[in-house]
Amino acid sequence: MKKYILVTLIAAAGAMPFLVPRDKGPAVKREAEFCSLDLKACQDNIIRYLKERKDTLAQEEINKVLSVSGDDRCALWAQAEILRRGYKFKESEKILKGILNRCPGDAPSLITLSYIRYNESNFPEAARLLRSVLKQPGLERENKAMAYMLLGSINAKKAQKRGVWNKLAFGTRIKGYFERALELAPDLAEVHLGLGTFCLFAPKIAGGDTDRALHELKTAVELAPDFATANARLAQAFKKKGNLEGFRSYLRKAKELDPGNEAVKEIEDEEPGN
Repeated sequence: MKKYILVTLIAAAGAMPFLVPRDKGPAVKREAEFCSLDLKACQDNIIRYLKERKDTLAQEEINKVLSVSGDDRCALWAQAEILRRGYKFKESEKILKGILNRCPGDAPSLITLSYIRYNESNFPEAARLLRSVLKQPGLERENKAMAYMLLGSINAKKAQKRGVWNKLAFGTRIKGYFERALELAPDLAEVHLGLGTFCLFAPKIAGGDTDRALHELKTAVELAPDFATANARLAQAFKKKGNLEGFRSYLRKAKELDPGNEAVKEIEDEEPGN
């Protein structure tokens, strides 16, 4: 079995923001819309929907905000994050660079850009971006948790590539990143996915634990039922425990949510006859 430590945050890509009309009539209408739109409520909805992996609903809120406030940082970052989840990395990076040109320390943008670098296997740059996030004073707990989770993913992927899983100290250090992320933000599906994936694939001597993996991956799916990668990894955990019915059920759901998901492709490549 391929033992990829692949912690990805994958969902459907969204539509582009509305264009800003120039004529006087629509401008007056837009001003009225701006007055009636509760930007803070929309921003809160965007964050909540993204956490729940309800990207279609998040996109609707993004469009509302950008239609009246085209430079809203929260909505722009969310647009970039949805594009990233949909594998549209170049389009996502273009938006992220625009945000970072105006606000170089924007933590969510740096974290999303770090994932893009991770996807490119540019691990040193991905880690550098995350460490710059962790140095920020007053960093919100969820951003800190995501930074630790991705640092764990980066180091786990490097360990798998270099064949150093048999070194107990190294594995313990990697697991520590995931445990720290979970301690900071137990309400984030991503941190349960990160720790669960590590426990699923790491050798026992390095911290692997199938029962713990099953628990963490079940929690990830409970927090975000539409999270394709979490469903795919949970399928693998069930298979490892000998529960083929659970394996087939969650794999089928993952494929329905995102047929192009990398974890789904990995599983299909391992299945006999593929």
